[in-house]
Amino acid sequence: MTPFALGRFSGLALSGPARLLLLMLVAMALSACRDRANEHLYQGSALGTGYHITLYADLDHEQAAELEAGIQGELASLDRQRSGFIAALEAAFGWFWLSTSILQHEVDRATHALAVDRLTLWLDGHRFAPAAMMIEVGGVVRAQGMPPAGSWRLSLERAGLPDPEGGRHIRLQDAALVHRFAQQNGVPLVTLTTPLAVSVVAPSASEAMRQASRLMHATPEDAVHLAEVMDSAARVVVKTPQGIEIHHTAALEPWFES
Repeated sequence: MTPFALGRFSGLALSGPARLLLLMLVAMALSACRDRANEHLYQGSALGTGYHITLYADLDHEQAAELEAGIQGELASLDRQRSGFIAALEAAFGWFWLSTSILQHEVDRATHALAVDRLTLWLDGHRFAPAAMMIEVGGVVRAQGMPPAGSWRLSLERAGLPDPEGGRHIRLQDAALVHRFAQQNGVPLVTLTTPLAVSVVAPSASEAMRQASRLMHATPEDAVHLAEVMDSAARVVVKTPQGIEIHHTAALEPWFES
């Protein structure tokens, strides 16, 4: 015999703590469904690179489209500024291609960080401001708010760099993460000791980029000391005659997942 009749369950009735537990489980399941429904993804190309944005907000189709149009408008404005900077660089240094290439790379990195901060502030001040968001432009990331699964989990390991056993992850919340890498295609690595990469966590993408650039342009011997002096939450990867060394500052430790 089927246990269902007229919409009623013929099994054991729940009461007391068991009923409360069931109601809690149902509420959690419904909450999870709402969280997935409230996740909005935006991605595309701008500023000579790609961008990926994840938002958690209670939006209908028209509201989501309005946010997308605003995001594209902010990026288009920054793209025009970037084009103006690059045109000025080419006019001033076009006779020396290497210099132009290096300067353009720096302009792009600064613009990507500015774009991440500008989009974060724009979205946070919008009438449909999301409860949580993560914005990535050209590898520069900034996270704000708490997503349904907890803080945003990110790896510090990147392609082309060493991936040690037990590589650690960070939990990013209300902060930005920036990676800088040695430009080996511009100037040959002629020294035995060379900085390969720097990763920095800071309150804003522009501040993280500023710190990462200072560390990347320091000598390998000075980079770790400078990071500690600046109280920078940094990871410094250095090439030495003995191999690859990876240093983490004390300020970065609280960001690692336990």
